[in-house]
Amino acid sequence: MPHRTLPRLSRLALAVAHLGLLPALSLPASAAEAASATAQRSYNIPAGPLEAALNRFGREAGILLSFPTSLTAGLHSPGLQGSHSASSGLARLLQGTGLVAEARRDGSFTLYKSPQTAPREPTLAPVTVRAGQQSENASGPVVGYVAKRSSTGTKTDTPIIEIPQSITVVTAAQIETQKSANLTEALGYSAGVLHSEDVDSTRDQMRVRGFDLDAEYGSYFRDGLKYNVNGFNGQQEPYGLERVELLRGASSVLYGLSAPGGLVNTVSKRPTKDPLHELNVEVGSYNRKQLSGDFADALTEDGTWSYRLTALRRDSDTFIDHIPDKRTYLAPALAWQPSAASSLTLLSEYQHDRSAYNPGLPQSGTLLSNRNGQLPSNRYLGEPGIDKYENKRYTLGYLFEHAFNDALKLRHSLRYFHNKNDYVNTWIGELDSDERTTLSRGVNKRHDESSATTADSSLQYHWHHGRVKHTSLLGVDYTQAKHQSERYAADIASIDVYAPTYGAAPGSFSYQDYSWKAQSTRMGVYVQDQMKFADRWVMSLGGRQDDTKDKSCAFADASNCPVNNEKSNAFTGRAGLVYLADNGLAPFLSFSQSWEPSTGVARSGTRFSPTKGEQYELGLRYQPSGSATMLSAAIYQLTRTNVLVDDPLNADLGDYFQVQQGEVRSRGIELEAKTSLDRNTSLIAAYAYTDARTLKSSPLTPTQDGRRTGGVPYNQVSLWGEYAFGAFGLPGLKFGAGARYVGETIGTWTDLETPAYTVFDAMSSYSTGPWRFALNISNLADKTYVALCPYRCFYGERRKVIVSGSYRW
Repeated sequence: MPHRTLPRLSRLALAVAHLGLLPALSLPASAAEAASATAQRSYNIPAGPLEAALNRFGREAGILLSFPTSLTAGLHSPGLQGSHSASSGLARLLQGTGLVAEARRDGSFTLYKSPQTAPREPTLAPVTVRAGQQSENASGPVVGYVAKRSSTGTKTDTPIIEIPQSITVVTAAQIETQKSANLTEALGYSAGVLHSEDVDSTRDQMRVRGFDLDAEYGSYFRDGLKYNVNGFNGQQEPYGLERVELLRGASSVLYGLSAPGGLVNTVSKRPTKDPLHELNVEVGSYNRKQLSGDFADALTEDGTWSYRLTALRRDSDTFIDHIPDKRTYLAPALAWQPSAASSLTLLSEYQHDRSAYNPGLPQSGTLLSNRNGQLPSNRYLGEPGIDKYENKRYTLGYLFEHAFNDALKLRHSLRYFHNKNDYVNTWIGELDSDERTTLSRGVNKRHDESSATTADSSLQYHWHHGRVKHTSLLGVDYTQAKHQSERYAADIASIDVYAPTYGAAPGSFSYQDYSWKAQSTRMGVYVQDQMKFADRWVMSLGGRQDDTKDKSCAFADASNCPVNNEKSNAFTGRAGLVYLADNGLAPFLSFSQSWEPSTGVARSGTRFSPTKGEQYELGLRYQPSGSATMLSAAIYQLTRTNVLVDDPLNADLGDYFQVQQGEVRSRGIELEAKTSLDRNTSLIAAYAYTDARTLKSSPLTPTQDGRRTGGVPYNQVSLWGEYAFGAFGLPGLKFGAGARYVGETIGTWTDLETPAYTVFDAMSSYSTGPWRFALNISNLADKTYVALCPYRCFYGERRKVIVSGSYRW
């Protein structure tokens, strides 16, 4: 149907037929429509089919749109969030479609392809419409890949450019585009993030700035609350997340005890008042089959109650024989907002994983030569009929906010976490002289159960003193955690690593005396003040006092408690300064601290002091106003002190004690870039140089002094680019490709060097109407490479292909 000038009544009828704009029928054409066209309104329209997005926008904006249905067929809108006028909102909705909106005298709009001669009906001069400043909040969705706000670095809703510490935000859109299977993959195109081993479905694990992120002490958070109790509580499901945020470096000032490398805070998908319906089907390599869905809407006409339900079911194998990857995930959420000042969001989650742990492969036949040849990357040396990892967990909690007035706000959140798993894994020893048969092999069986109740309450106060604007925060958080592990062990027959014969029966399982029951309480009081001087300088000062109590007893003997209500405490702080230039540049400087408790006693019987982390960081961000660009650079020095090492008297007295004289230091440079070069081209790039090494060790291990930290490369580089073919009349077609380079590393327990490697990834997608089809390929060239050799060697994941189809309405 060609576009043509329409009489007034016919044009109105066409708009109603196309968009269902019933509210607009009651408005006088000359006054009400014009008022609606200029009014600023708040929108939260998800990405999806263009016609559906325009339909919803027209209803909410109260405007008339004139266009033929053939004009929008097969086109996809990026969605719209925040406060916009009609013109700026339409510009955002039409971004990348090749269509433009022209304002008429009566306040209505006409859509047409660009370039095109203006309609014959007299109109105002053509309006050049540009997307307005996008309104975004720290816990909500982000259009595209560039987040502008975060609460992870400050526990307040703060522009990222004003945070005096490096932070990386991975949005749900990036997770969807790249088909990230876990947190490490989600951060795979971020600076300096490295997986600790190969593909492992049993836990989230990564190294950042040269240090492992530790689940037990608090490196993983969900919605600002401590998440895992121990490292084997399973992985977080990325499909249930709105964003993944990595705060780099020592960060105890707001979160308490944590490893010095940083922490990961994930943000749950939350209820929306606007309809959201999505179904996804995936098939792919290794017999992958997955079905997922995401649904949200208001439950009442006034939007006081709203809900969200996110679910996933996956049945898949992996590139390693006999290791499955099966998951059931369900996350219901309910929100109550009785007024603009108050809200209560109930969040819950259930997850059931079934997998197995890969014991790795010998160094001989992987990195080292073996007269029998190279071991295949899919080789599994455990026992398929015995080994398993079955993990079930559920969480239940809430987020509450109340604004007493424009200046004072209360936040309170609470979560209960419960996890139970059965974990059986086979380990392998060294190879015999034939270089193919293991000298020993054994089976470990463990039954773990853990739970935690964690809460965080804070008061935020905005105030002024002269020309200084303050955002002050006073809070307290509390965690009570329990973890018990019942363990057994047995021997099992050796195996030929080149021609494995499975089915060996383990010997009698013996109870392991190191089985335990542990509990801990953590409480911290924190204070922070963010001060803005003349809208140019932002200074952040914060301090925190932590107190903890730990108890650990033998599983079968409650009176045998090696750690008996040991108390630890520490004060940590952070100071930072940011300068905000008119051109979008923002240099910053900061000092921050972290701490971890050290249980046990020295030879003298005195308690160990906490392990400390200190970081100095100098950085620069660049974010031009109104752009979809964030560039960042940082240089840092991060030092961990009070590290436990062997007591030098052990050699003379023949016993074993430890002393706290170890020290580890990491220095590095990190560069990150996320940008939309134009409406069709996006780019993500990252580089990290990391020099992590032991500065001080025990006199019993002098060779450790100056040794590089195992599994930490000097150089990592990644690059991801996307191009949508809107300029060629195919806005629904998109291609993307990426490369990840990891430099050589040494082993944690060996000096064996793992060579550098480069892996390529690719994707293509096509959106038409409510449908989106995508093809994702990781390790495009099917490169065989050894990722790490901490003690055994682990191959990196081979080529993986995922074909997906999504329907949104």
